[in-house]
Amino acid sequence: MARPFQEYQTRWQQTMEHGSWTEIAEDTDLTNESCIISVSSYSSPMGEGMLPFPDFGDAICYYRYVSVPDELTPRERTPLGEELAEMLPGLAMMAESWEQRRPKLSDDELLARRADAEQALDALLAEFVQQGYRPEMSDRLREIVNKALIEFELDEVYVFPGDLDSLLHDIGNPLADYEAYETEEEAEAHAPAFDMSNPEHRAALKERIFMVGS
Repeated sequence: MARPFQEYQTRWQQTMEHGSWTEIAEDTDLTNESCIISVSSYSSPMGEGMLPFPDFGDAICYYRYVSVPDELTPRERTPLGEELAEMLPGLAMMAESWEQRRPKLSDDELLARRADAEQALDALLAEFVQQGYRPEMSDRLREIVNKALIEFELDEVYVFPGDLDSLLHDIGNPLADYEAYETEEEAEAHAPAFDMSNPEHRAALKERIFMVGS
């Protein structure tokens, strides 16, 4: 069940002021309200992965209070030194890719883009709180995020229980023992059916999600 709008807002604001947003995501015990997002980066495969949240409202708040402000807040651009660039060529390539994309927007344009995204995310959260989740809300979240962000893209949104089968199809049965069989198909054919009510199955799924995200 969705929390009140103010509770989402206060919890995420306090978490960002006094802790880390990962306290909300990484401590999540998967439930029938959990929301998993799949993200990717335009400049680095290191940015690809999955993040679990307690519910769809928390996924909205991740973008409202973490990702959008982080990408769309003007900051001084300091180029990497030559020595550091030679030591960390991957980081240098990421920085170069970022600079090729970011200078297209002035600081005022960044702030306007941020304000538009935050307003749209607040409206989506308010609708979710008032009406509950509907599948088209995931499409709207993707549209808002991918229109606003420069570096990252929101690829998929899985909201339980409706999207559980889709998630398992995309990442595989977390109960399958892939090392015991010659093919993935054989391992999955011999794996027990996933049962969301089984705490051991939920723990295995959570581990698989973090493996995909690491």
